[in-house]
Amino acid sequence: MLASIIRFGRAALPIALMASVATVAIAQDDYKGPKASGMAHEMDPKDIAILRDKVPSYRTMTDAEINENMGQMPPDWTWYGSPETLRDEIGVLVVAHGSGSIGDKVLQDGVAPVAVKHPTAISYGMSMMSSFHIQEGVDKLTKAGAKTVVVVPAVVTKSSSVARQWDYIFGQRDDSAYLDVPRIKTSAKVIIAPAMDEHQLVTDILYDHAKAISTDPKNEVVILLGHGPTFVHENEVQLKHIATHAGRIKQKGGFAEAKGLTLQDDAPEAIRAANVATLRKWVEEADKAGKTPLVVGYLISTRGIQDKVKEDLTGLTYKFQTKGLSAHPNFTAWVRATVSEQEAKL
Repeated sequence: MLASIIRFGRAALPIALMASVATVAIAQDDYKGPKASGMAHEMDPKDIAILRDKVPSYRTMTDAEINENMGQMPPDWTWYGSPETLRDEIGVLVVAHGSGSIGDKVLQDGVAPVAVKHPTAISYGMSMMSSFHIQEGVDKLTKAGAKTVVVVPAVVTKSSSVARQWDYIFGQRDDSAYLDVPRIKTSAKVIIAPAMDEHQLVTDILYDHAKAISTDPKNEVVILLGHGPTFVHENEVQLKHIATHAGRIKQKGGFAEAKGLTLQDDAPEAIRAANVATLRKWVEEADKAGKTPLVVGYLISTRGIQDKVKEDLTGLTYKFQTKGLSAHPNFTAWVRATVSEQEAKL
């Protein structure tokens, strides 16, 4: 199978850095590994069977529908953000789901200040069928002198299938979340950092995003809304994190109430529909009580499920903060803090 072209976006960096950033691409004909998602293709029946077993939403789909779904996913790819002349023994690899050119650029802008200190790359994609983009990111960092690679998962929690797939790729677990793609090979020491979880900087981002659409906190209800993992046990972990952030936000901002939920957007439709029903109920209850519902995205990207949420809430009165966590300056602070915490342990 052939891989999608790896694209490196110069335009995503501040102008001062653009001239010194190298762009690298792997042509499809030169790549001999597993094929990335995002290309029209017919998967092997064995692979389809594996995905159907591991991804609940695929269990009611035909082979053709699964092929079509996989073909619609954006390609796995890697962005390298540091000046070509920068060398350091610590490299930073951010692994992210990816959300399209606009959302990906916001993430790149957020990481750019880190990229002037340490060789830094972002490998985008769910890695369902490939890991070449992550290998490429690691290889670029070691080429820049990195003897230690700090992997920063740009996810709100490690309790998700995509995080499990990344852990498999880095040899942290024996079972993959999707297909058994090649694992990373490197002579560098690899450190897997924690995800955002209940970090105070994340609370601060969510608080600022809520305050930006707030006019009368004592008469407002903050609803933190996340994408959410598919499986119940993983979702429970994420709900716990959301509850922690909500409690801090209520106390700090003086809001009438603050709570949160996830849509479990990739779960079977019945599960997602039940979560949408809860969301609509919360919004309606707040409105009927004379309180303004403030829906705040507990999401990495600014361009993700936000448009779907607007459709979910059609006909209701509310305010919606669509900005993702990566759009806030504290996102860079969180990446820096995460790298520093891991650096201190070396």
